[in-house]
Amino acid sequence: MELLFVLDFDGVLFNSNFEAYTVAQHAAAGKDEYRQDVSFIEFESFRAVVTDAWHYNRLYSKSKGITVPAMLREVEPDEDDWAFATAFFAAREEITKDPEWPKAMPPYDFFFLLKPLLLSHPHRFAILSTRNVDSIRQALAFHGADVVRVFGQEDIRRAGSKLAVAQEQNWLERGKWLIVYVDDMNSHLEPFEGMVHLPLHANWGYDQSDLSSLSHHQIFTIISSLLTLTEKQS
Repeated sequence: MELLFVLDFDGVLFNSNFEAYTVAQHAAAGKDEYRQDVSFIEFESFRAVVTDAWHYNRLYSKSKGITVPAMLREVEPDEDDWAFATAFFAAREEITKDPEWPKAMPPYDFFFLLKPLLLSHPHRFAILSTRNVDSIRQALAFHGADVVRVFGQEDIRRAGSKLAVAQEQNWLERGKWLIVYVDDMNSHLEPFEGMVHLPLHANWGYDQSDLSSLSHHQIFTIISSLLTLTEKQS
């Protein structure tokens, strides 16, 4: 079997809370239909369950009120939601023209531990994220690590889910791949339970951790050990 590590981006490799807040604030700035008083603390608690940019409309929209974060899974997007998502990505595109913008999105310690392995074994890693591909690649390039395959929000919207992207890539084919999937969002991990060999919950990201969650040192030890065993056998 081929060994592959599939990594989430936001909340696993990079702490993008402030970057996302900056983009959302820029998208809403000066527009009467959006709240102008969203604090970073309020944004952080809401972001913990966000899986698509349109969700932010349910925090910023004056007409829709504030959707309880736990209920976001039950909400179906409408035209206003997609309009905010469009404004959000336009704001991010504008902000990312500044070559220094990745400084607003610091890497976690896990990224610095993992970076040498990303560079030496790029074919063993892939990123699967709800963030758009270009901003992921820009952030990786800023830190000298744009060497792995990246699947982003564009792929998820086309396929329908993270799991569907994995199916498209044949990662779930029995007997072909040994997949280690790392995500900080329990809602993203749940569909992969029983579908991949090791779905690992990162305890340093945005979601609540529990007894099964692992630290960055524990997950790095699993990854480096599996890589060592695989390389010895090849």
